[in-house]
Amino acid sequence: MSTVAQSLANFANAQLSTGPKTEQGKAASSQNSLKHGLTAKTALLPGEDPAEYQSLIQGMTADLAPGNTIESSLTKELIDLQWRLLRIPRLEAILLEAEMPDFKALNNISLHAARMKRQYSATLKEFLQLQAVRKQQQESVMQDAIVVRRADIILNRPSDFAQFGFVFTVDEVDRRICRDDAQAAAKKAFSNAAWAKRATCDLKPLDRKAK
Repeated sequence: MSTVAQSLANFANAQLSTGPKTEQGKAASSQNSLKHGLTAKTALLPGEDPAEYQSLIQGMTADLAPGNTIESSLTKELIDLQWRLLRIPRLEAILLEAEMPDFKALNNISLHAARMKRQYSATLKEFLQLQAVRKQQQESVMQDAIVVRRADIILNRPSDFAQFGFVFTVDEVDRRICRDDAQAAAKKAFSNAAWAKRATCDLKPLDRKAK
C-alpha cells in the first residue's frame, strides 16, 4: 500500500497544524481524513485492492443476509467499518518501521480504532435486533399461511394467498409444511424410541432381581 505509506509521511505533520488560515489551506485540510483513511468518506482508498474489498462485501453480505433496505444499509456500514479496521495494523506497521516512530500518530490511530470498534458493535447489535424482529414477523405470517393452506388441502380447493395479502407462493408454503411435518414425525419417533429404551432399562434390574 504505497499510497498509504506516502500519505503517512505527512500524517504526523498534519497533527501539529493549528488550523488552516487560507483558502488553499482549508482545501488541504478537507483532505486530512485521507492521511490515514480511517475517516474518509469512501472506504476504498487509492492503492488498496478493489478485489479484496469486493470479496469482503460478498462474504459479509452472505453471512449477514440482509432482508430489506434498512438491513442492507446497516450491512454496508458494517462492511466499511470492518474494511477500515483491517487497515489499522498496516498503518501501525508503517509508523513503527520509521526511524523515529511518531507515537502521537499511533495514539491518534488507536483512538480512531476504539471509536470504530464501538460503532461496529452498536451497529451490529442494531442490525441483529432488526433482523430478529423481521424474522419473527415473517414466521408469524408464514404460520398463518400454513393454516390457510392446510385448510385448502382438506377442503380440496385452490389456494389464493394474494387475497389474504400473503407474499409467499404455494410452493414455498408446501415446502415449509413438508419440513415441519418431517420434523414432527422425527421428534415423535425419537421420543417413542427413547421411552422404549428407558422402559427396557428400567425392567432389567427387576428381571435380575427376580432371577
